[in-house]
Amino acid sequence: MTKKHQDGGRSLAPRTGGPVDEPNDTALHDPIALVTRVIARDDPSVDELVAFRLQPIDLKAAARHAKALQNEEFRLRRSKELGDDQYDFACAGLQIMALSLVALVATWPADDLDQAEAKLALAEQTGARHHRHEKDYVSSMEASHARRLRWKRAAFAVPELMLPPAPTSPQGDSRGLAAWPLARWDLIAGLPLRGGPPAFAHTQIGNWVGFATAAPDLEHLLARARKMFETCDRLVSLAQRGPENASELMVAAEGARIAGYLAAAQVMIWPVHNRSALATKKEIVALVNLRGEIGDPVHMLAAIRHVAADAAWIKSLPVDARDDLVFGWSELV
Repeated sequence: MTKKHQDGGRSLAPRTGGPVDEPNDTALHDPIALVTRVIARDDPSVDELVAFRLQPIDLKAAARHAKALQNEEFRLRRSKELGDDQYDFACAGLQIMALSLVALVATWPADDLDQAEAKLALAEQTGARHHRHEKDYVSSMEASHARRLRWKRAAFAVPELMLPPAPTSPQGDSRGLAAWPLARWDLIAGLPLRGGPPAFAHTQIGNWVGFATAAPDLEHLLARARKMFETCDRLVSLAQRGPENASELMVAAEGARIAGYLAAAQVMIWPVHNRSALATKKEIVALVNLRGEIGDPVHMLAAIRHVAADAAWIKSLPVDARDDLVFGWSELV
């Protein structure tokens, strides 16, 4: 189910503004929490779920912001002195927000061309496109790495029928070759270079440390994910009975499903390291496994796998804890 206009066509209109409408303050906010504030209550109405699903999300802005935060984390990590815990937590805050934006881009359906281009560009930057090798190349890729590549590819997959032809190559009389487009949309255009000194985070260490250490209630997010999935399944069953508002119920069901996956992503991203948190994360793994049996969209299933694998390397986690955060799933087909 995707958002439709009255004429039944798919919107190709560009998005404007930021990824989400942020409050007028300077505090750092979890972007997933901002997107889902439309349905902040645990028992949303049909109208609230429809409003959540149909809200305009600028995935291009979210993708570019995620890439900028990843670059800044790299610069900040290189500039810090070894053993400085404050910098580790600041880097963790940058990673958490970047991964949250990645989860948003991967989970949200591609409703228009801009959103599809954002997914493709972010897939390219995260290494989901593995380059082909020559015939005499012997692959030495480990099975775990191959699985992660498949998760990334599935997480950012876009229906091919919605994509127009890629940019054409220059012809004999073409000019402007130095800036000739290589892809449908350039994710890194205008961003500060990845190397060099930090661009902004070094002046906001306290803010980023505070963000990284203000983890949400993971058990509540687990309960929310379960409730949203139950709501989705019940709305689908009700819509299949053929009421007059069946299409509205299906839109609401899709909104509930997206909200469930975003809550699951939050649980897997936030680097809380204790027995209770690990148990909650394992509950999410079991829940997502079950959703795979039900037949949820593959890109949503893969999004959770992808961000969970990357979240294992958030800087504030102890090195010996990372293996405990990498869980096994059945393969995506």
